[in-house]
Amino acid sequence: MKKLFLLSIFTVFTLVFSSCSKDEDGVSDASESKIAGSWNLTALETTDGRSDTNFEGTSIPTTFDAIGKDFDTVVTFSEEPQIVTSEGSYTTVLTTTVMGETTTQEEAGEDFFQSDEWRLDGSTLYFGTGVEEVGFTITELTDSKMSLRYKMDETVDFFGVTTSVSATYNMTLTK
Repeated sequence: MKKLFLLSIFTVFTLVFSSCSKDEDGVSDASESKIAGSWNLTALETTDGRSDTNFEGTSIPTTFDAIGKDFDTVVTFSEEPQIVTSEGSYTTVLTTTVMGETTTQEEAGEDFFQSDEWRLDGSTLYFGTGVEEVGFTITELTDSKMSLRYKMDETVDFFGVTTSVSATYNMTLTK
């Protein structure tokens, strides 16, 4: 059971960094000049997380939510070239319910943008390149605050195990 749980969680977080998403609630005045600079990570959360893993004909439904805390992370968006990096740490509190059993665990996180390309297309901020590119909708952008949302709804096959995952990821950065 623990092996299936870990496989489900691994799949969920792998999808976060390998899929693209569009969201209709983006800001209309996003600009590269507003994004460029150093930002402090002040909020990170996953809501409405659901997965269903089919393992040898058995369905294993899972729900999950995560919230960040203890933020000490700076995210820097450079221009020419457009590279995003992060430095520092934070903690994620992950609550997962698998087959009626709820567990909560804390995971240390650090440097989630080690050195990645970024680009802006309308109200979508993309990280990475090619098939590795992930698009976050900018839901708020001022001189001192940027809020990003990523909605996932994907199905993947991983070594004969099919997992469907949906969740909403939110990130807030402030200057």
